[in-house]
Amino acid sequence: MGGCALVLFTAPSFGCGKPFNVRTQPELPPASYAAKASAGSIGIQAQAVTDEDFLYDTFDANLLLAGVLPVRVMITNSGRESVDLKNARFEMRAAEGRSFKAMNERQAFKRLVSYYEISAYSKAGYKESLEAFSAYALDVKAPVEAGQSRQGLVFFSMPSQASRGAGLALVVSKLDSAHPASRGVELKLN
Repeated sequence: MGGCALVLFTAPSFGCGKPFNVRTQPELPPASYAAKASAGSIGIQAQAVTDEDFLYDTFDANLLLAGVLPVRVMITNSGRESVDLKNARFEMRAAEGRSFKAMNERQAFKRLVSYYEISAYSKAGYKESLEAFSAYALDVKAPVEAGQSRQGLVFFSMPSQASRGAGLALVVSKLDSAHPASRGVELKLN
């Protein structure tokens, strides 16, 4: 019998991948915090992350081109009581005085997806990429206990050319309502 069988192979992974292959969070490379400040018993160190090779290797994307400046921040509590960071505000100021607001990790991730015009991915892949991306963010939800430090990335929405400019300053305010002396600091990043 001369029959012809048509075998149709469908790729179940079509549109089912992850938007980005973000590295699961290893320890970040050693920081070289050039900017340091303190407010009361709270010490803050910061460093703008502008190494495009590192960003691409870590996040599978160039955050700077997408309009996202990641800033590595370390907060140290040398006091005797925990420090609540829930109300902390982070702002980036450029040399010409323009201010840029911080965005949470979900907003930064959505900015990347939009910039790269990624529209084909699975819900599970999206969630996996977002979780891996979010693991790098500075946790401001839990208090920093006495004698402890915490570090992570704070993301800022700003044009690529502004993030590469000189005169950037990180302004951190409303650090801890229980400690009025620790309300705000400014750190010159470059």
